[in-house]
Amino acid sequence: MASPVAALPLVFHDHTARVDTDPQALASRLAQHYDLREFAPRSADRGRFLHRSASAAAGGLTLTCGYTSPIQGAIGERPGCGAINLCLAGGATYAVEGQALTVDPERPLYFAPGQEYRYSCDHFNGMAFHVELARLKGTASAMAGPGVAPGRLGADLQQPRVVQDRDGRSLLPVLQRQASLLDDGNSLAATYLPHLQLDDLLYRTLALILMPQLRQLLAEDSGRNTIDRRQIIGSLVEWIDAHLEEPLALSALERQSGYSRRSLQLAFQQHYGCGPVQWIRRRRLEKARQALLNPGTHDSVSAIAQRFGYRNLSAFSREFRHHYGQAPSLLLREGRRFRP
Repeated sequence: MASPVAALPLVFHDHTARVDTDPQALASRLAQHYDLREFAPRSADRGRFLHRSASAAAGGLTLTCGYTSPIQGAIGERPGCGAINLCLAGGATYAVEGQALTVDPERPLYFAPGQEYRYSCDHFNGMAFHVELARLKGTASAMAGPGVAPGRLGADLQQPRVVQDRDGRSLLPVLQRQASLLDDGNSLAATYLPHLQLDDLLYRTLALILMPQLRQLLAEDSGRNTIDRRQIIGSLVEWIDAHLEEPLALSALERQSGYSRRSLQLAFQQHYGCGPVQWIRRRRLEKARQALLNPGTHDSVSAIAQRFGYRNLSAFSREFRHHYGQAPSLLLREGRRFRP
C-alpha cells in the first residue's frame, strides 16, 4: 500500500519531477553532487523503492525538493558549508557527532555545519540544499547593522541541531514559500527571477531561523541601538583622528571597531553621508587645512601633507585644490601672514 506522503506535491516543479526506481542508478547520480558515503533503501522496503525529485537554481544556491520511500545512507563532511534539510511530511533521523536528531513536521529543519552525518528516512517529502557559512554569517551581520561583526553571531552556526524554538519554526513556512517562487509558471516572472536575488532572501530568512542572537538584536529597542551605534562610531572616529598619518584600510577599521565592511559602509553613510574611505579623505584634508592656516615655525606644505597621511605631494596638492578651490601653498602663506 502506497504511503500518503508519496501523493503530496513537491515544493516546486512537481509535474516535471524526475522519477527513480533504481536505487543504484540514483546513488550514482547523487554521488556527482555530494560526498555520498552510503545510499540504499531500508531493508524492509527494497522492493518498493521510489524517489521523485526536482532541482532549481537561485543565484548561487541549488535547491532540491523531493519525495523518497524509506532510505538510509551517509554524507561526508563538507567544510565551510551548512546542510539544510527541511521536512514537510514524513520524518527522518540524523546521526551526527554522537547525537541522534529527528525531524518531522513538528520539528522540521535539520542543520549541520559541514560535519559528516548518517541518515535514516521514513517516507519523506521535503527540501534540501547547502549554504555557504561565511555568507550566512555576513548576511546576519549586515542585517544586525553597524557594530555587529560576523564572528559575534557565528556561535549559533557551530553545532548540528534541529530547529525547535517557536520563533525559528514560525519562519519555516516563509522559507518554503520563497522556494516555491522557483515554480512560477509566468514566463515573464521566470525571465526576471534571477534579477530578484532570491538567494539573498533565502539567506536572510535562514539567518533569522538559525540565529536566535540575530533575532534578539533585531527585537531590541531601535532608539537605544541608534544611540549605541553613535557611541561606537564616535569611538572609531576618535581612533581614526589619532592615526591619520598611517595608511587606513577598511580592514584596519574592521579590526578596530568590530564592524563588518558592509556595516561600516552603512554606518558612515547614515552619519556622514559618505563611506569610511571618503570620510577619512575629507578628514585628512580638513586637518591639513587647519594646519596650513595655523602653521608651526618650520611647517611646509610637504611636512603637513605627510603629517596627515599623504606620501605624494602632487597628489595632495591636486586633491586639496579640487576640494577647496585653491592651492595649499597659498593657504600656508595666508596662515603665516596672520600668525602671531
